[in-house]
Amino acid sequence: MVHIDCMKNGFLVIPFKLPELSELSKRENSKSIPCHYMFMKKHQSKQKEESNCIFLVNIPLLTNVESLKTVIKEICTKYDEVSHVEDLLYNDEFGLNDVNLSSLTSDLMTTADASTETRFTPRNTALLKFVDQSSVDNCWNALVKYSSIKDSSKLVEWNYNAPSVSTFINFYKPIDLEYLKDDVHSHLAIFEQREQEAQEEVQGTIVDEDGFTMVVGKNTKNLNSIRKKILNKNPLTKHDSKVKPVTMADKKAKKDFYRFQVRERKKQEINQLLNKFKEDQERIKVMKAKKKFNPYRSA
Repeated sequence: MVHIDCMKNGFLVIPFKLPELSELSKRENSKSIPCHYMFMKKHQSKQKEESNCIFLVNIPLLTNVESLKTVIKEICTKYDEVSHVEDLLYNDEFGLNDVNLSSLTSDLMTTADASTETRFTPRNTALLKFVDQSSVDNCWNALVKYSSIKDSSKLVEWNYNAPSVSTFINFYKPIDLEYLKDDVHSHLAIFEQREQEAQEEVQGTIVDEDGFTMVVGKNTKNLNSIRKKILNKNPLTKHDSKVKPVTMADKKAKKDFYRFQVRERKKQEINQLLNKFKEDQERIKVMKAKKKFNPYRSA
């Protein structure tokens, strides 16, 4: 076993001895004990929920809080330390919480505490939360001593229940129909309640760009059109130059009432004809060079 106490980024290398398996014992030259390495570091965060935590990397398969409590207790007992684990945070082994479908479909299902950003940790990582800071310090002291063990036979054995066929069958088992009905009914009731609250709030809070409060009827059910026009309007469009629409007075106004207007209009027409004549001359030169110019060809 290659011994590494600590990495340059501050992570402790914590080895665990894997249980003996008949498949591994059949291999030739299998003198070394198979181990699994986890990497741990004290977690620093300003969030209150993530206080008194240790950041875990490379968690074994099917790890839960009970299995971690067992190994942490065994390590602390080995070095006469007392530490109490409270919970295992952000342990989403199968990525079931990566996407919140409710927030993608509607903002009415968000709660009051949903203004804060949803926290995620990289896959196969988690936060091990302790009851207080003294438990974190005691556990860290024990882990520092444990990481310096050079004899692999003295390592703590990681015991876990190997998944069976029934475990995977239960995992992919369809949801009970009655439970699904109750869950959908409760969520729809919450959605309708919040939709009604949002509708009542919109009726008195929609203000257009000129500062006027818009009046929305009580029977108005489709609020998406109002939200798209006002609430979801691109804020950058206010810097665009507004084109003044042509009025009837502009259409009836005589544009060549004065002599200078007549001269300017004739001058512009002559310049346009000269530019078109020059463009035609250049085009004819190019066509002659390519021997494609034939003025007698029928159109």
